[in-house]
This record gives sequence, structure tokens and C-alpha cells, in this order.
Amino acid sequence: MPTLEGGLAIEPESNTDWAVLEMITHDVGRPAHLAESLAGLMDDDSDWEEYVVPDLELNFNSQCKYVAAVIAEAREYDERAIYIKPVNADKWYGAINQARISLEARYKLEAVEDVDEAPAELRSAHFRNRFYLMLQSMLLEYVMGEI
Repeated sequence: MPTLEGGLAIEPESNTDWAVLEMITHDVGRPAHLAESLAGLMDDDSDWEEYVVPDLELNFNSQCKYVAAVIAEAREYDERAIYIKPVNADKWYGAINQARISLEARYKLEAVEDVDEAPAELRSAHFRNRFYLMLQSMLLEYVMGEI
């Protein structure tokens, strides 16, 4: 939910809610893989891999570490909510975006026609992807729109 300070508050109500939040960084997989896969879109003679990929990888890793640390600390101290402040919204958005891209690549989610008939692992990935999309939408609407 949006906060008065211009951020978001995520209020996990069960262990399942916490587990889904923890899956954000798990779903990312290996952040370097995403940076490397983007390099595959460039021309062979570009300097993308040499100059851009290392910075992307560093940025992707820092986003994931930040989100993982915030979630772990909140869970460890039994916090009622996780607060995403505008100053950190880009880290959250980036980590969630990485998770979505990785899920879509790993499970080919766009090709799933009937989620109800899909195997449990694929259904779980689909619903996490939808949850991540909702979080991203809320970040854009309530937090990042003001930045």
C-alpha cells in the first residue's frame, strides 16, 4: 500500500508471504547471466561486453543484495512491514524486473495458455511473475512517478 511519505509498504501476513518476497532474489538467478544475455543482442564488434556488461552486472548484483538484505532484516526482526522509500525504489524495481525477466526466460511464461492445467512449478512461476508485475506497477504509480 502507498505511504504518506510517497513510498510503499508491503505487509506480509504469513510465512508464505515472506517466502514469496524472498523468491524475488532467488528468481533472479545469476544476475551476470542477464547482463551477458543483453550483450548477445549487440553487434559482434561492439564494446558492449567489455565496457557495459561489467557495470550492468555490478548494478544488478547490488540491487539484488539490497532487496535480499532488506527482506532478511525485516523478517529477522519480525517487522510488520517492509517500507520502500522513493530513494530506494529503483533498487526494488530493478531487482523485481530482473526476477520477471529471468522467470519469463526460464519458464517461457508468454507461451502458457492454460495456467490451471500447467505443472505446479510453472503455475508458481506464473503467479510470482504476476505478483512482481503488480509490485512494479505500484512502484511506478505511487513512488517513481514523483522522482
